[in-house]
Amino acid sequence: MATQKFDKNQFITDKILSQLDGEVIPWTKPWVVSPNGIISYATGKPYTSLVNRMMLDFAGEYATFNAIKKAGGKVISGKGSGKPVVGGGWYDVKDEETGEVTGHRFGRSVNYVFRIGTDTEGIEPKYRDKWEHGGIPSGDDEVFSIVKSYCERTGVTLIGGGNTAFYSPKQDTIQVPGWENFSNLPQFWSTVFHEIAHSTGHPKRLDELHKDKFGDSSYAQEELRAEITACLCIGRLALDTTKCVTETVAYCQSWRNRIKNFKAAEFSEICNKAQIACDYIFNTNTNTQNKKEESNG
Repeated sequence: MATQKFDKNQFITDKILSQLDGEVIPWTKPWVVSPNGIISYATGKPYTSLVNRMMLDFAGEYATFNAIKKAGGKVISGKGSGKPVVGGGWYDVKDEETGEVTGHRFGRSVNYVFRIGTDTEGIEPKYRDKWEHGGIPSGDDEVFSIVKSYCERTGVTLIGGGNTAFYSPKQDTIQVPGWENFSNLPQFWSTVFHEIAHSTGHPKRLDELHKDKFGDSSYAQEELRAEITACLCIGRLALDTTKCVTETVAYCQSWRNRIKNFKAAEFSEICNKAQIACDYIFNTNTNTQNKKEESNG
């Protein structure tokens, strides 16, 4: 009997849906939104891919079976095949006859990794100081400076007031109620970043705004992109993500109903776009699609 091919997109989608069934919104977890929450044991560098950070359940250091064995450790019996992470990079496409490079293609691979300390024995984490204690919450001055810098750089106008939050593509304007209308400041900033995320999709920026009507598939994708982007921004500023969303059964179910109607590859693409939007807001590397991703633990 032929072995069924591993479908990484379907695996990711099923995992996210199962967490939403358990009333957990996975992209709000601090070790997911923090860029230093999940570390490669081999290199000490964080897993930068949002999908990979959502695939791994806990903060810490991860390594492949061979890397663990090489370091003098072993995987504890009963830990299975490990957690899959997606890696890859660009490679040349050559003409078979002439050897001439005719183009480039992005290839993906799946490796399985284990968490050092809980899935292994005989070795200890090497970079505990990077992930164990978490981030120290930043002051509002720092958060405001990021928002101000984005608006000045892009020309977006931010207006505080009223009783609704929205982004107007026609006017290129964001409006949010004043902070005193929110139960806490992280919730206020999360709303601001959600609307900023929509503004990154303007045609003169990342060109990701939905073109369908309210409630249609691309509208749901755009809302999810903005929501995940906001959580990434809040986490990057080390604010408390648990105060940014209402983790109720109804809220989780609403996201589940949206995601289950996507094709398997669509959720992975939304996560990738959210990461790009976050980088764009912070004016760091916006070309993350062309970066070489983690290929091993």
